[in-house]
Amino acid sequence: MLEKVKALLKGAENRETFFRRIASFLPPMDPRYKLIERAYDAAKDAFHDKKRESGERYFEHLRAVAIILIDYLRKRDHILIIAALLHDIVEDNPSWTIERVRLEFGDDAALLVDYLSKPSKKDYPSEEERLKVYRDRFPNAPRGFFFIKLSDNLHNNLTIWQCSPEKIARKTEETKRYYLPFAEKECILLHELEAAVQELKSLKLP
Repeated sequence: MLEKVKALLKGAENRETFFRRIASFLPPMDPRYKLIERAYDAAKDAFHDKKRESGERYFEHLRAVAIILIDYLRKRDHILIIAALLHDIVEDNPSWTIERVRLEFGDDAALLVDYLSKPSKKDYPSEEERLKVYRDRFPNAPRGFFFIKLSDNLHNNLTIWQCSPEKIARKTEETKRYYLPFAEKECILLHELEAAVQELKSLKLP
């Protein structure tokens, strides 16, 4: 199963290929299609100058998470797709707030993005406390959150190879402790995440 996800993400992607997917279930004049377009453009603009540690444009990650939802998990809910594209926009961009997401994309998308966003660093004395508050919210999250968050976590695990061994070890442990239990409970990407963790464990980590 993990190989299917890898194969899916290997293809060259751009705006045209992405919206060809959307057009397979929503015509371009449908307001839901238009809203996905707005989210795509907003995410691309917000992250236009940001890159991941691998050197890849950050936007590629956001699009990849949406593609996992659409092509692998077979999700057609436009709200899920919008939230996937925007899942890091509030956390990483000061010009974007949950209220702005709500005004531009509606309450349902804003709720998902709110659950997907870590609390502001300025509100917590330590990163440990901030992460605890973030993770303590998981049990109360709507199921749509888990489709996006577990897709996000899977893509992170598949693209972490160029990071330091210490970071890989830390992220692998994070997946095992905080995400695999919910993958099992919700029956979402469990086998794929387990396989990704096993691959990472095969590396010589500290």
